[in-house]
Amino acid sequence: MRRIRVLILAAAASFAVLAFAGSASAGDFADSPCSGDPSKICPAATVGQPYSVQFTLKEPGDACPTFQVSSGGLPPGLTLASDEGAARGTPTQSGSYTFYITVSYTCGTGGKGPGIFSDQQYTINVSGAVQRLVVTTPSLPDASIGQAYTAPALAASGGSVSSWSLASGALPAGLTLASNGVISGTPTQSGTFSFTVQANGSPNNDTRPLSIFVLAPLELQTLAGKKPPATGLTAKAAVSAALTTGVKAVGGRGPYAFTSEGVLPPGITLNPTTGAVTGAGTTAGRFTSTITVTDATGAKAAVPWSFTILPLLDFAKGKGLAAGKVGKLYSARIPVSGKDAKTAQFALSGKIPPGLELDETTGRLTGTLLKAGNYRLRVFAFSENGAPVSKVFRIKVRA
Repeated sequence: MRRIRVLILAAAASFAVLAFAGSASAGDFADSPCSGDPSKICPAATVGQPYSVQFTLKEPGDACPTFQVSSGGLPPGLTLASDEGAARGTPTQSGSYTFYITVSYTCGTGGKGPGIFSDQQYTINVSGAVQRLVVTTPSLPDASIGQAYTAPALAASGGSVSSWSLASGALPAGLTLASNGVISGTPTQSGTFSFTVQANGSPNNDTRPLSIFVLAPLELQTLAGKKPPATGLTAKAAVSAALTTGVKAVGGRGPYAFTSEGVLPPGITLNPTTGAVTGAGTTAGRFTSTITVTDATGAKAAVPWSFTILPLLDFAKGKGLAAGKVGKLYSARIPVSGKDAKTAQFALSGKIPPGLELDETTGRLTGTLLKAGNYRLRVFAFSENGAPVSKVFRIKVRA
């Protein structure tokens, strides 16, 4: 009797366990948005188009469900979010894809607790990509102001085009878009013009943003925006004085590159990117150069330039010392020019007319001439900021 009673109890316990497991794992998945039996059919997908489907539960509860693909595979391009049971992505291959989704519960109580799971078969059908009309013209060539514009007709693929039109923006003044996709005319204004073209056709319409750059002739202008004179530009500054000038390019197509041929004053440089001419001349003299700009298309424009760097101290050009007469008072100032002329110091060498003296501070020769003759003397002028200069002068004393 005891053995029979034990067997009966064991069988009853086994039946209870099976009944519990079966009730916990059956039918947890809802019929929306995928429905059917035995495999739930989900909304169809299309190659190349974003897709999303949610594998929902009848009673989500608070049992912390986790989803995974336990058999088969999702369509290529889709992935499953395990925490929310959603398959998302963009399908890359057509076909019919059948797979099992398993949900397991990691927390909660009652019939849905740790270790309990449920399976469901799903199918997603993926069709081939939908044929679409697409504008394929990637860009348009540059135009030149005052010249007839020539460009290939606008192009599209994936359908048929019945006409072309502008969806937004405006073409350069002087150009028009024909219904056959040809842009033609003679532009009258330079600059960059942006617009959107539209292909009208079947099975859809499509647009694409494009632009046309209209070139004006490349020129050089002064920083004030004026055209240089035919003789070229000039600049003048004293030794060690800051010089800030330059040229700017107009027209053509950037970026621009500036170069110099000839001789720039020592201490003066040309910026190859901006055309600015800056610095401080270190050597007095006259220097000539030609500034050339080259644009991105290879076009060039040039202007000659003459630079004069004035010395801080020099003898005045074309001026000498006056003649005198024996027995008469004489007074003459050594002729100097330049920024430091007023503070210069002077000295003499050679034969000075008898009776004259030099004031080293003012550079004035004064006195009563005592003897007739032609006198040759060298005058030295000194500056605190530069090298000394000298010059030979002649004084004629009449009897």
